[in-house]
Parts: sequence; structure tokens; C-alpha cells
Amino acid sequence: MFLSWFAGYGKHAELDKFDRELSPKTILIFPKENFWKMTKKIKNVWINYPFIVKPDFGRTGRDVKKIHNEKELRNYYNKINENFVIQEFLHHPLEFGVFYYRIPGEKRWHITGIVEKRFMFLRGDGKSTFEKLILHHSRAKYYYSKLQQEYYNLRDSVLADGEEFQLNYIGNHCRWSTFYDKSNLINEQLERVFDRISKKIGWFYFGRYDIKVKSLEDLYKWNIKIIELNGMWSLPVHIYDPDHGLWFAYKELFRHWEIAYKISRKNLERWIPYMSVREVQKVLRKYGV
Repeated sequence: MFLSWFAGYGKHAELDKFDRELSPKTILIFPKENFWKMTKKIKNVWINYPFIVKPDFGRTGRDVKKIHNEKELRNYYNKINENFVIQEFLHHPLEFGVFYYRIPGEKRWHITGIVEKRFMFLRGDGKSTFEKLILHHSRAKYYYSKLQQEYYNLRDSVLADGEEFQLNYIGNHCRWSTFYDKSNLINEQLERVFDRISKKIGWFYFGRYDIKVKSLEDLYKWNIKIIELNGMWSLPVHIYDPDHGLWFAYKELFRHWEIAYKISRKNLERWIPYMSVREVQKVLRKYGV
């Protein structure tokens, strides 16, 4: 895996490694591809609006967008100048990040943390405008400028009393989601599920699955959808739980970096050489890491 998936790896290639039932329908689009051929490709794989678009070489939620119609797709297509992925939008209510690892030579995988990603909602009162609800929301007000741009056409609309409006659909802390540490869900049964999944990928020892499920029960029954698989670039995102402090975050980061170091040392002992510093520098410059 090039640079242990720290940079320079495509999201589409990751998902292609799994059985179809484990991931949403996903297609790769090239920037010079004809627009009408692209729409035909979308129809051929039965991806319907709305769907998710994102750069194939993206990170931290960059340019990820939910597309509702052909006009929005054309606008995205005209602006993006790189390979991008079109992915079926899943209506599964629960989204998790599951961080796992395995030391080379050992048979068992370990899950080090699970995070639940919760989205941001506005609740109407039958009187306040959409804009006013944002300004009075405990969290949304801090993203006012971006939300105003995203929902400009709705700024004067009024939500009915008790009506909820979901502001974001991307499970990313840079895209207004809140992360909650759910590591209490880890047990031997769950580790067996991800052990079975991970065995389908050769030479993969460290990373985070971003998944969606319909229920907690499905999490333990192989009934999951893998949205993304992240390698060495991954963070143990349960550190972002609002109840965790700075020292907890440092402790978890150092723990995971130590695991990554042990894995690389073990692989070196198995005659898998490190990349040279010069090669790594080229990658960092190319992808702006």
C-alpha cells in the first residue's frame, strides 16, 4: 500500500477491495470525462439522486457535497478539476468510525476506539426564520457564514413548530458533526466482525473504517456499509468527544503512533523496507500534506 495510505491513495480503490454488499454503490469520474457519458454511467449502476460526491484524493471533508439534482451535479463537475467519486447516499441513521490494528505476525485484530458521528439539526418553532434559528443554535451559530452560503435560498423560510431540519450529512468534525466516544461498544464479537472484513485486504494493519448501519444490532452482524477506509492518515477520532480533555487526546495519539511504529518495525524485520526520506518528501509536496 503506497506510503501506508498516508497520502496519495484513492477512495475508490479502497472500496473496490470489498464485497459489493459491504459498501455503497460507488463510481470513479475523471475530470475530462464527458458530462452526458457521466450521467449515463450513473444511471447504469442505479445510483439515484440525492448522492454524495467527493474528491478521490480528499481529506478532512474537502469538497464533499450532497447532490440533489442534475444542475448541482453540473456545477460541481465544472468546478472540480480532479478525479472524484460519486457514491450512493445511504439513509442509515447511525454512522461510526471504527479504529483497529493488527501487529504483523499476529492473528487477532484489535479495536482501539469507536466514535459515533452525530449530525446537526435545527428545530422549528413556527415563528423564527431559518436564519434566526441558525443564529440561536448553540453550535450552528459558529458556522453561520458557511451555513448562510449553503442554505441561502432558505434564509427567510419558517420551519413548523417541532419540525426538524438536518443541516449536514457528512460525518466529519470539520463539517459540523459532533463526535461521541462509544468505545464501550467494543467486544470480542465486534472484533471478529472486523477481523473477517479486514482479512479481505492484504498487508493492511492500521486504520479506521467509516461505516453506516441501520441499528446497533447490525453493527455486530456484518450488516454494515463501509463509506471509507483510511490508512496511516487516520486519527483515533474518539478523542474529539466533548467530554474528553486535551491530555486524553495526547495520550491516545501517542498510543496510536506507538502502535504504528511497532507495525513498521515488524514489517522491516520481514524484509519490507522503509521508503526513503526523499520519496516521502515528494509525496508530501505533491499532495500538500
